[in-house]
Amino acid sequence: MPNLTAAPPAGALATPVLLMVFSRPDTTRRVFDTIRRARPTRLYVAADGPRPGHPTDAARCAETRAVVREVDWPCEVFTLFQEENLNCGLAPVTALNWFFAHEPEGIILEDDCVPAPSFFRFCAELLARYRDDARVMHIGGNNFGSEAKRPPGPDEPSYHFSTQRNSWGWATWRRAWQHYDYHLTDFHRVAAAGELNDSFTGPLERRYRLGKMAGVLALPSPPDVWDYQWEYTIARHHGLYIVPAVNLVGNIGFGHGSTHTHDGGDTMGALPARDLNFPLRHPARVAQDRRRDSRRFNEFLWGRVAALVRRVLAGQRPLAAGLQSPQSPQSPQQRPPLPVPHPANA
Repeated sequence: MPNLTAAPPAGALATPVLLMVFSRPDTTRRVFDTIRRARPTRLYVAADGPRPGHPTDAARCAETRAVVREVDWPCEVFTLFQEENLNCGLAPVTALNWFFAHEPEGIILEDDCVPAPSFFRFCAELLARYRDDARVMHIGGNNFGSEAKRPPGPDEPSYHFSTQRNSWGWATWRRAWQHYDYHLTDFHRVAAAGELNDSFTGPLERRYRLGKMAGVLALPSPPDVWDYQWEYTIARHHGLYIVPAVNLVGNIGFGHGSTHTHDGGDTMGALPARDLNFPLRHPARVAQDRRRDSRRFNEFLWGRVAALVRRVLAGQRPLAAGLQSPQSPQSPQQRPPLPVPHPANA
């Protein structure tokens, strides 16, 4: 069991970190190096198992797991290494359930999300500040808006509140994750009743985001995605995301070899991670910045159109939106229950 009472060494990160990996030792090493510099006192590592029919997976999974065994600072390390492949929806959910079975709050990174050094302090300070504020459910490391290309002005806050998800490096609390709904329970009823509408800035965003959530229900079970369900969870509980004033986490996983971020030319894949200045300047109130959200969604939509045009002009087939090809959805009774995570050994 983790030691939650010991004082951290000087310069160490007291906030626990969960690193989720699979079979990419090269990107994993880059992420692990940023974690090494942060020196967390508790590190959880969850690894999915090799896929059947992929003969190179076993060796690459083993090589990836070897990277994260190179902890050379004072740190409790806990591992959850799967022998079989759960898929890239169920594996992260199982890892997060395991993590929050042991920790009340923490930072989450995947094997292709490289944070700037200040990301860890940003998360740690805001986890403490909003620990007991149920309105805030997610601390994000990304800002994909055009505003993030410049540092915030001297009188501007260091972050704002949003109802739009960003999850390439994030943090949350057990109190929020306990509401997570992998199977989108009652989605159609809740959506039809308009219970999610305050999460959208307009009808176009509503149609787009509800369509993404609904697409999960058409996937084979268990779904190979987890983040649309987190988005649904937060929307259903009228929660808020924190968005930093600059982009704190870069994604190096775009293109060949990735599962969902296929387009190597995607502008979001080219966004660098930048540091944020401290001390943090806090917003005057805890409420959605609707103006920013509206502008960001418009930028996102035009970016998708530009990506589609770029691929067509290049003679490439337009990419799917990141979900598997729909098949007949299973009823809730047919869907398998989530596995119960078990503590790992240090």
